[in-house]
This record gives sequence, C-alpha cells and structure tokens, in this order.
Amino acid sequence: MLKKDLVEELRKKFPQFHKKDMEMFIDMLFDVLKQGIKSGRVELRGFGVFTSKIKASRQIQHPKTKKIIKTTPHRGVRFKPSFEVPLDALGKK
Repeated sequence: MLKKDLVEELRKKFPQFHKKDMEMFIDMLFDVLKQGIKSGRVELRGFGVFTSKIKASRQIQHPKTKKIIKTTPHRGVRFKPSFEVPLDALGKK
C-alpha cells in the first residue's frame, strides 16, 4: 500500500475531510513515529512495536572487485508485530 492509497482509504471512511487535510495528517503521523523511533521505541497496542538500535560497523567484500570495505555504524529499525488478533479478522464485530 502506498501513501496515496492510505489517503484514499481514509477519505472513504471520513468524507468530511479534504484530501490535503488527510495528507497533512498522514505526514504528521509519520513524523511523530520517526521521532519516537529515533528516541528508542514506539509501541502501538494491537499493531506492534518499533525499536531502533545502532548497528556496529563491519567489513564486507565487494562482489566484483573483491576489495574489503568497512561500513559505518548506522541505526537500524526493527518491527515486532502484536500477537493480538483484531476482532474483525475473526468475523466478529
């Protein structure tokens, strides 16, 4: 699903809001999620947990030149899905 698809789905459920408002809402939601992940952890009950961790540098070999390259440390994001099953997935409402 692309961002524009997400905006369209929200527009179907909330037709009283303009498309620009929905796009702005989605952008703000993702910005808040990014900031939370940068600080360490974001937990969305019923959906999952995003965590970030700094990955150490390592040595890799270029496949064509066979030259050894050292990578820089970088932040990686992990997602662990929730084990809760939504009621509508079970056919209940």
